[in-house]
Amino acid sequence: SCGPSFPVDPDVVLLEERQVMSRKFIVGGNWKCNPKTYKECNELLKAWKKALPNVDRSKVEVVICPPALWLTSFTESFEGLGFGVCAQNCGKTDAGAFTGEWTAANLVDLGLKWTLLGHSERRSLYGETDEDVAEKVGKCQEAGLGVILCIGEKLEEREGGKTDEVNKRQLGAVIPKVKDWDKIVIAYEPVWAIGTGKVATPDQAEETQAAIREYLKSAVSAAVADKVRIQYGGSVTPENCAELITKPNIDGFLVGGASLKPSFMDIVSKVGPSKMADMWPKFEKKMKKDDMNETAMAAFKYTYGVLVSGADVMIPESKLDPVESLMEYEKLKEKPDPRLLKKTLILKLNGGLGTGMGLDKAKSLLEVTGGLTFLDLIAKQVASMKKEFKTDLKFMLMNSFSTSKDTLEALSKYPELGTGSDLEFVQNKAPKVTASDMSPAEWPAQPDHEWCPPGHGDLYPAMLGSGTLEKLLKKGYRYMFVSNSDNLGATMDLKILSHFVQSGAPFMMEVAERTDADKKGGHLAKDKATGGLLLRESAQCPEEDEKEFQNVGKYKFFNTNNLWVDLVALKREFRRNDGALPLPVMKNAKTVDPRDKKSTAVLQLETAMGAAIQCFQGASALVIPRSRFAPVKTTNDLLALRSDAYTLTEDFTIVLAAERQGVPPDVKLDGMYKFMDALEKLIPNGPPSLINCKKLVVEGPMTFGKDVVIKGSVTVKNTSGTEKELAAGVYEDKTVEL
Repeated sequence: SCGPSFPVDPDVVLLEERQVMSRKFIVGGNWKCNPKTYKECNELLKAWKKALPNVDRSKVEVVICPPALWLTSFTESFEGLGFGVCAQNCGKTDAGAFTGEWTAANLVDLGLKWTLLGHSERRSLYGETDEDVAEKVGKCQEAGLGVILCIGEKLEEREGGKTDEVNKRQLGAVIPKVKDWDKIVIAYEPVWAIGTGKVATPDQAEETQAAIREYLKSAVSAAVADKVRIQYGGSVTPENCAELITKPNIDGFLVGGASLKPSFMDIVSKVGPSKMADMWPKFEKKMKKDDMNETAMAAFKYTYGVLVSGADVMIPESKLDPVESLMEYEKLKEKPDPRLLKKTLILKLNGGLGTGMGLDKAKSLLEVTGGLTFLDLIAKQVASMKKEFKTDLKFMLMNSFSTSKDTLEALSKYPELGTGSDLEFVQNKAPKVTASDMSPAEWPAQPDHEWCPPGHGDLYPAMLGSGTLEKLLKKGYRYMFVSNSDNLGATMDLKILSHFVQSGAPFMMEVAERTDADKKGGHLAKDKATGGLLLRESAQCPEEDEKEFQNVGKYKFFNTNNLWVDLVALKREFRRNDGALPLPVMKNAKTVDPRDKKSTAVLQLETAMGAAIQCFQGASALVIPRSRFAPVKTTNDLLALRSDAYTLTEDFTIVLAAERQGVPPDVKLDGMYKFMDALEKLIPNGPPSLINCKKLVVEGPMTFGKDVVIKGSVTVKNTSGTEKELAAGVYEDKTVEL
């Protein structure tokens, strides 16, 4: 036998063939005058949200038609699901003395894109005629409002063989009013099947809808007939929709009673199925084999669900407002309360390997100054704070599977910090996703390459899944200050802690004012729909909005990744969201072996911990001095940090020298110095003096001699290709050719 040896679901094959066609499926949920209460609506939407990962929104458009009074109340909730909002009716007049009516223009003004017209209940219960419906369609066309036009025959008309005649009559009245067919969807609803439990057979529905398309071809044009979407409506259920949707002239459904149930999403997912049903068992098996905990799997299931649902992960300009002003550190008035320190955890993120600087160990093991590494300085900072405040301080690290061993070894000389699970919990890892088919990536040659870090947004599920969150709460810890291990400016500040606690905010982000040097990084903004704060990273900005993204006059503040979290509020949010915080998901396109650009293309799914600001109602932000933000991301940063432009204080904090007046030197090293071994060769005698340097540019192979002093803006060039030394001396506002 040359046929396949496995069963093939004919409905799946037919649906895949249908999806090749140019008409995008559309499913409408007509709630009519239901449900009875606002609370019931919210419960229904919660149930729908859980099923979203099963739907690929790139394959199906979904519009919901709530009662008129709730058209705006639920807009944000529907749009959050990726669904449109559709009115159930509109008037046939313009604005005027028409009590109880609303116009097509009113609906457009509210931001709606669709309305139903001509539903059989409007025709039978309220006496609407074909002419009335046509007038309404005309007004919608004038206003630019999309119309889902309902047509269909009664039982006696079907039994009398008049189905096509009725449909042609109802359509024929409307056709002269239509100028833009892109804004018309036809919903064929056999009246005898609405709410009766009776349903046209797939062949009956297909035959009727093919006749409708044939009529459009003769009455309008072949092009219009080919592109207009025709829905089927009439007791559609999860059970009967799978076969119906395979028919070539059925482009979706208009669903009545079934749209008021959680199982409505089963209909939507059968029309636009995502990869979740096929692929999730494979990911689950892979993660269980690697002994991942339930919380880690739930977090990945959430991010993978966002990916395969086709959800738009971008944050366009149209959804944002700028943040005009915030509380400033210098204006804090709360009295510092040292008692709060006993309830507060200091947490450092320490998962980064520093591969961008050529390292295969934790970046925090790099020497910063005087033989001390980042970790040494952090340990000494904690010891200094314990001494200053005469109290014990809880300190922990979130390490990654790559940094844990080296870090614990390096900190073993500071036993007072803690050991084992009292000192660290380990960040989860996530499977890489094969870009071509959304399956788990496989790389047998080096299986470790099949996994990746899930971004520092994994802080929250890692705390929950490791048991750390519950353990901290049981021991009486209520607050957490978290920052990156490479930011030595981020120390415990009692003034900020007291402000955070007394403000009652569940979450607070330290932000700094953006300059041109920060314009490519993420920024704080307000969600136009909710008024709440959110974070937009560059990976979430559409290309057409790039200019506004970089407008530091409009978006004034950036996230320093110094965050304050109420642990009780964090636990509550986990409970409210079924164990997975709904953080925005970022997709990073990579190859499975990062060093082999010809290896399998994969997607790495990441979340950012600062993005949690949008998950907490009442979250706030505080503008801090730049001294609390001194991260090391590149060798440029490290060279500046090692120089005399920074000083080491008695409490082991690295701060800009007073002469710098809060502005760090701008160091631009040639790409050949991006790795640490090359930087060490550049400065064998230690870094040059940069205390009075505005900008240093280094181009070409060279070494810096002893006692080199840079003032103002200096460029040092060597174009010979042979390494040369920059001799001792003072260089001020000049270009030096070696």
